[in-house]
Parts: sequence; structure tokens; C-alpha cells
Amino acid sequence: MPGISVILPVYNGLPYLKESVESVLAQTYNDFELLVLDDCSADGSWEYLESISDPRLKLSRNDVNKGLFYNLNFMSKKAEAPLVKLWSQDDYMVPEALGKIVAFHKEHPGLGMSYTAVKIIDENSTVVKEAKEDITPTIVDQETHARIAFRWGSIAGNIANVTIAKEAYNNVGYFDEGMKICGDFDMWVRIGEFYNIGFMNEPIVYLRSHSGQLSRQEVYYIKHVVEDIIVYKKLFAYIPPQLRSEGLRDMRESKLVFYYTLMMNALRKSGVKLAYQFWKEISKFDNPFILTWYFVKVKVLHIK
Repeated sequence: MPGISVILPVYNGLPYLKESVESVLAQTYNDFELLVLDDCSADGSWEYLESISDPRLKLSRNDVNKGLFYNLNFMSKKAEAPLVKLWSQDDYMVPEALGKIVAFHKEHPGLGMSYTAVKIIDENSTVVKEAKEDITPTIVDQETHARIAFRWGSIAGNIANVTIAKEAYNNVGYFDEGMKICGDFDMWVRIGEFYNIGFMNEPIVYLRSHSGQLSRQEVYYIKHVVEDIIVYKKLFAYIPPQLRSEGLRDMRESKLVFYYTLMMNALRKSGVKLAYQFWKEISKFDNPFILTWYFVKVKVLHIK
């Protein structure tokens, strides 16, 4: 059994796929397997993957496009190691990354998942944003995770800097394949109900920002709000009552005001019909008239 499984979903991953894969195969920690699932790429990604001769690499390919969360689940179920490192076709990990992750989980047994600090690189692999200063504790308990989620949403912000314990999958289930956008946030919240989360405050993963990534339109954000609210309802269902009232107040000053801002942007750009969709979705979680006051307070009067 390998010490850690790396799972990589691929869809039209060129030109960055090669650097991503090579950064895994060049790890100083050798006791790993790299599972790759190609989701019907048409840009030569599959042909590149087939050209690699390495016993640690295990390839699979879908007959039809299945989407990110199906692909993550498929590979997570096949993973043989007790730790499952999620990975991305655009990104790069430093040579010591896997060894540091395995050592971290040995030092802190029982974690449901962990995530690391990151740097941001551009199309030329040049660092354009250093890891931000972060006071998050090494061990994030349920209450701390909830407080982070109230303000910022997904604790990790990405999948490529996350490692999940196989035990956590067995206890809380896999990614919700019915979600298109927030399946990762949903997974972190479900894990956070039963497990502590580890934070490695070291940027051993470099996330890539490039022009080929999808631009986000109002319709995307409506779907994001819909799924976000589903996840927050799950979070509010298991946290203590006193934390719920505090959480709602925090959300009114951050996440819910962000949703309200999206609604106002939709009103300006696309008209009443689209803005009303935001209004309906926001109303499922909180009183939109109260949020109107918070929007004015935070965005207009700049009172926190």
C-alpha cells in the first residue's frame, strides 16, 4: 500500500498538464501512486499521458464527459493509500510536497483533511502572488472552521492544496455529484462536522492563474449562491445554537452582503428578471430587507 495517493482529473489540460504531472513524478517522497482520469480531452492530453512510462502512474478515461466531482469520486474510491491528495492539471507542487504532507498527518493523526498555504503563478510559472500572512491555527476544530466559513466560505479555497483522509470518505461519503460549483465547500463542511482539519502554513503548492480559465458571469454566480446556501444550511444544522446567531451576524457583514452585491450588479447589467432570481435565492437563507440595511452599512457607509 502506498503512503499517499495523488488523484488528478484532466480535461483539455495542455499546455500546463505536463508541468503538473512532472512535478508529482519528481517528488522526493517516492511511496505514492498517481491516479489520472481523463474526461474526454480533445487537445492531446490523453496522448501525452499515454506516452509516460512510470509504474506509479495509473490511467483511466471516461467514455463521456462526467464532470469534476464524479471524477474526484471515481479516483478517490480507487485510491489505495490512507491519504488522498487532490491535484489539478494547471498547478505545480514543490519536490518535497508529498513528503511534508505525509509527515504532517503522521504528526497530527486523526485529521479528516488538511490544506496548505499556496503561491500564485502566471502562465509562465512566475510567482505573481506570495502566500498571504495567515493566522489560522495548525489544527482547525469545528468552531474555528465554522467561523472561517461564515466569513470566507470554503476554508481551502481550492482543491489542489487539499489532502483527504480515506477514513473521512468512509464516514461522511464522497463529493456530491449533483453540485456543479460548490461540491468542494460541501465536502469540507461535511468533514468538519466530525473531524478536525489541519492547516500547513507552508506554500508547497503553486496555483496557476491564466487567461484560459473560464470567466464568470451572473448565471454562474446564481448557481454559486444556490449551492452555497445549501452548504451553509448543513453547517448551521450541526453547530451549537449560540454559534448560529454569531454566524448569521458575521455572514450578514461578509458573504450575504457579497450575494446582495451580486444581485445589484445583475440589476445594473442584466435587468430586473435576473436580479429577482438572486433575491429569491437570498430570501431562502435570510431576510433580504435586513440585508439591504447591511449592504448600505458595509458598502455605502463603510461601517463594520
